[in-house]
Amino acid sequence: MSQSLVDALPPEESFEGQVVGGKYKVDRLVGSGGMGTVWLGQHIGLGNSVAIKFIRPQFAARDDARRRFEIEARAAASVDSKHAVKVYDYGVTDEGLPYIVMEYLEGESLSEALIRRGPFPDAEAAKVIRQAARALTKAHAANIVHRDLKPDNIFLASNVESDDNDGLPYVVKLVDFGLAKMLDVEREGAKGLKGPTQDGSVIGTPNFMSPEQLTVGGTPNPLTDIWSLGACTYAAFTARIPFEGEVLGDIVLKVCVEPLPLPSTWNPDVPEGLDAWFHRACHRETAKRFQTVEEMSEALVKVCGLGVVKVATKSEDRVQYTLKAADPSALEDLANDMPPPGMNAKTALLAGIIVGVCLMVGLVGFLAWREKQIAEDAEKAPPAAVVVPSAKPAPR
Repeated sequence: MSQSLVDALPPEESFEGQVVGGKYKVDRLVGSGGMGTVWLGQHIGLGNSVAIKFIRPQFAARDDARRRFEIEARAAASVDSKHAVKVYDYGVTDEGLPYIVMEYLEGESLSEALIRRGPFPDAEAAKVIRQAARALTKAHAANIVHRDLKPDNIFLASNVESDDNDGLPYVVKLVDFGLAKMLDVEREGAKGLKGPTQDGSVIGTPNFMSPEQLTVGGTPNPLTDIWSLGACTYAAFTARIPFEGEVLGDIVLKVCVEPLPLPSTWNPDVPEGLDAWFHRACHRETAKRFQTVEEMSEALVKVCGLGVVKVATKSEDRVQYTLKAADPSALEDLANDMPPPGMNAKTALLAGIIVGVCLMVGLVGFLAWREKQIAEDAEKAPPAAVVVPSAKPAPR
């Protein structure tokens, strides 16, 4: 953070050199947002570095802002994952400003990395999303919906050691639970902690929000996070925002009405199957979306060839057919939905093996049936006549 930005802060927002909570000494400013500022700090007794987030004074007097600040602390603290930012403490300064003490992270956000590097390689992009999905899975299990998933809030921390980083030089951390929604959570001292957002309101970052968030509003659910993580995945593979627009109306139109974009349009080197994966992750019908983050992550890993079997499918939403009178227009639509002709060598080999096995099973079944028929025919046939030679007359 440049010194000019620090100098631009009003005196009541400068915390450098102060001690808060009786044990955290505030150092330099490291981040600034609309509702708060983040400072490097140090635990006086232990000496370890921490990040301290303060609410801006102009929001400290608003009950809804203070409530959201408290929810951010509680929500992040409730997600028991190596891939979610850790919260150590929460309190209020002598001047009445709430603050959150979190683990200090060095590195860059996914958004910053994409601007600097461009699209991520397939394997790296899949691993980044898989680690973010691990944190999100834990959040959903705790009845917490993040609501503001975007590349800015997926942090690539280079100063964190973990055996769960998939071989990457950084650990992925989900950050900023400021818009999180704690669904039906009742804890001691936090009964009914659901946040200040009223049903029907729209809150979040429009470019990464689901259609139901933009048009219906109401109580969010894990499926809205799945859409947002799908949009983040699009960005990781293309270094572009999937639903761009200069004004909110343009964004809403692209999210809710226009054909969904294809990652391969901007990056022809994406793995086969990613377009279909994205269209399922961001399906406008929630019932046709991935239903869990874990399912979503596992499918992406397979598409990128990191699982046991590499998936090379054009679509997972094939038409289900029923027997009825043929309609020429329906047949035309059906032809358009069919996969392209031809098959690769691996598919041909697998098909040959399956056909061979079927023929062998059929042959064995036929032989067994034939033997059974012969045995049954033998049992039904009348017994053969037995000719007893007549006794020869005894010689005289």
